Amino acid sequence: MHFPTAGGPFVRHLRMWHAVPAFLVVVAVVAFLVLLPSDGARPVPGSPCRAVDSAREDPPATSDLDGDGSADLVHEISGSSKVDVVVVPGSEQGPDHDRTTVLTQDDLGVPDDIQVSDEGWQPTVADLDEDGHADLVVSSAAQIVWGGAKGPQADGPHGRVRLPGDGYQTAPIAGDFDGDGHTDLAAYRDSSEDQAVVVLHGPFKRSGAPARTAEIPSPVSEGAAPMLAAGDANDDRATDLAIYDSPYDPPLLFTGGARTRSGLSEEPERLPEGENIVFGDFDGDGRHDVAVGRSFVDSYDEVDTPDRRGQVSVRYGKEPGKWVTIEGGDPKEGFGSRLAAGDFNGDGCDDLAVQLTKKKEAGDARFEVLRGGSEHGLGSKPWRATKRSVPGDDGPADGALMAVDDWDRDGRAELALFGGSRWWITDGTDRDEASFPLAPGKDQAS
Repeated sequence: MHFPTAGGPFVRHLRMWHAVPAFLVVVAVVAFLVLLPSDGARPVPGSPCRAVDSAREDPPATSDLDGDGSADLVHEISGSSKVDVVVVPGSEQGPDHDRTTVLTQDDLGVPDDIQVSDEGWQPTVADLDEDGHADLVVSSAAQIVWGGAKGPQADGPHGRVRLPGDGYQTAPIAGDFDGDGHTDLAAYRDSSEDQAVVVLHGPFKRSGAPARTAEIPSPVSEGAAPMLAAGDANDDRATDLAIYDSPYDPPLLFTGGARTRSGLSEEPERLPEGENIVFGDFDGDGRHDVAVGRSFVDSYDEVDTPDRRGQVSVRYGKEPGKWVTIEGGDPKEGFGSRLAAGDFNGDGCDDLAVQLTKKKEAGDARFEVLRGGSEHGLGSKPWRATKRSVPGDDGPADGALMAVDDWDRDGRAELALFGGSRWWITDGTDRDEASFPLAPGKDQAS
């Protein structure tokens, strides 16, 4: 059982703009890999990127809430002390905006006293009670809307994951951290008096109670509020847990499948400096690779960006002791501010979508896609590039990278960009496969 992070793998949780951690790079091997741009997205039958005898036999996890085989576009909108979840069902034509459902805070049963943010997150989609239906875990309250044949419904059964203590800011993320075949949840408790990584082991009862709970004392500095990402970095079929985006600490990686109460290694591995982490198979060998993005742009635009290019550090599963660093964009352009992995041309190798952001609070963003390949892995030259923007009262609002998945079931992943209350679904070029407003009932252009 695998729980990739971004787009098969796809990003599980995203905070719009966050602090950049810094620490001494443990290992950095600089390489510049060049691949020619593609002339378009197309399936590649018999591609050498197709893994042979791969240990990754499970299909990638997707956000298919209604079980129809299409990934759904799911997004949590927080603000003004309220939480809503927008669900756009998938179809063979991609996200079906006309069938958009909005689950309000009352529908979800989320209490009024939870911590909220003005930034959007992705809820967690996972089958917690092992009934064959995907469940929806929402907000820092870890509210559960239990799935069924038609997916989680506003008038359907609800529950709440029993998180010990308080001080949580995002919904828990899913993975099989102890490798026993059951879905677990992990969350970070950032209470000022009792910071910890909390692991709740499945299966879960309908009351929200886990089979057991374990805690790891916080490995980051007091006052930090890091994010979590899940993926299998060592191909052992147990999910590993990455902790990143703390302004005071390096990104850290706990190895899953350990003989500990939590299922995670007692000591984490330090990763190269960076503000986000994603897992993907960029060289098509059937093993997960790890990418760490570092834009050098301050989270709150309070510090001038140094006159240098952003970078992505990659460790391939076949060479676990070696990091390859790829620089991109122009100096001060913020290459690496956000990452997502997905196979955009259906050749069997994951490609890497990289967001460039000059000013994070301003929300400006454009995107480059580095193409994956069986010979070298990721190329350092942009294979595709795009940008989306809508007019706003305070100037243009650019679309930010929110998710990656195959929403139209054609075997090729798409990017979901969101900004100015509008979605764009694209393959990383200037062509939209779909474009529609956040609010249902509006016009759709595709």
